[in-house]
Amino acid sequence: MRGKEKIAARVGFYTGLTRLIESLPSRPALLILNYHRIGDAQATPYDSDTFSCTTAEFDWQVGSLKRRFPIVNLEEALDIIHGRAKPLRASVLLTFDDGYRDNFDDAFGVLRAHGASATFFLTTSFVGTNVLPWWDVVAFIVKKTARDRISLDYPERSEFDLTPARRAGSIVKIQEMFKSPSATDPERFMRGLEDACGVKRPAGSAERCFMNWDEARRMQERGMCFGSHSHTHPILSKLPYAGQFEELRTSRQILERELGRTIDTLAYPDGQADTFNEETFKALMEARYSTAFSYYSGMNIPGKIRPYDVLRYSDDGIDRTTWRFRIALRANAWR
Repeated sequence: MRGKEKIAARVGFYTGLTRLIESLPSRPALLILNYHRIGDAQATPYDSDTFSCTTAEFDWQVGSLKRRFPIVNLEEALDIIHGRAKPLRASVLLTFDDGYRDNFDDAFGVLRAHGASATFFLTTSFVGTNVLPWWDVVAFIVKKTARDRISLDYPERSEFDLTPARRAGSIVKIQEMFKSPSATDPERFMRGLEDACGVKRPAGSAERCFMNWDEARRMQERGMCFGSHSHTHPILSKLPYAGQFEELRTSRQILERELGRTIDTLAYPDGQADTFNEETFKALMEARYSTAFSYYSGMNIPGKIRPYDVLRYSDDGIDRTTWRFRIALRANAWR
C-alpha cells in the first residue's frame, strides 16, 4: 500500500489535486497525530523506529498544520471528545508518547516557535532516567550482532535474516514477538535473544534518555499538556485486572504529585486494538481516568467518539508529498 500511496501522492502533487483538496472546507472532526522521538534515526544505537521525524521535518509539519487547521490543546480536544464542543472544521491535536528527552530538547522549541501546544504522555518510571525500554534493548542487541542469521526458540521457533538489507525489518519482527500474548516471560525472551546474537544487553544509556520533572514543569508552564502512558509501559491486556489498575493508579498519582494538577487521560502503551480490553476499561474507571487514546489510526467524528478508544494517526518516516496527501484526505473525506 505504501508504494501505491506514494505514487498517488506524487500524482496529486503534480496535477494540483492535493492543493485542490486542501482548499476545500474540511469536515468537523478531531485529527490526532502521534509522535515518539524527534531527531536523527540513523545516529542512534537503539531503536531507529522510535524516531517519528527529524527536527526540521517536525518544524515543517507543525507550520503546515497551523496554516490550515486550528491546533487545539488537550482541554479543547477533551471538550470535542466528550461532546461539550463541536468543531466547525477539522481540528488537530498533537501528541507524544513515552517522554524521551528530545521531546524537551527539540520538539518543545519547535512548538513554542509556532505558538502551538502538544500533549505528552509520560511513562512515569522512565522520567529523568537513562533506562532503556525493552524495544531499545532489542534493537541494540540486534544492531550490534555480527551474525547474519539467528534463531529464537521462545515463544516459538523462529528464524531471522540479519543481513544489512533485512536487519531493520527483522528488528521489527522480533519486537512484535516480544509483544505477542504468548511471550509471557520477558526475561526468558531477552536471554534467548542475547544468546542468539552473542551480544549482552546494555545496563542503560550513557546519557539520560527521558525528560525529567523540572523539564516537564517548564513545558507545562509554557502551555504544554501531560497525561499518563502507564507507570512501566507494559502491554496492559497481558496483565490481570489488579496489575492494570496498579499501573494506572500509580502513574496518575505520580503525575499529579509532580505536576500539581489533575491528570485523567491515558495513552495506551503500544496502543493497538489488542493491547487493551474490557478489564482495562474497568481499571480506567476505577482509577478515575476520563479518556484513553489508542494508536491504530482513524478520524474522530463528533457523536461517534469512544472516550476510552480515541483514535490517533502515526505518519513516521514519510516524505512531505505523501504527508500532505494523507492529511488532506483525512481532513476532507466525504463521509
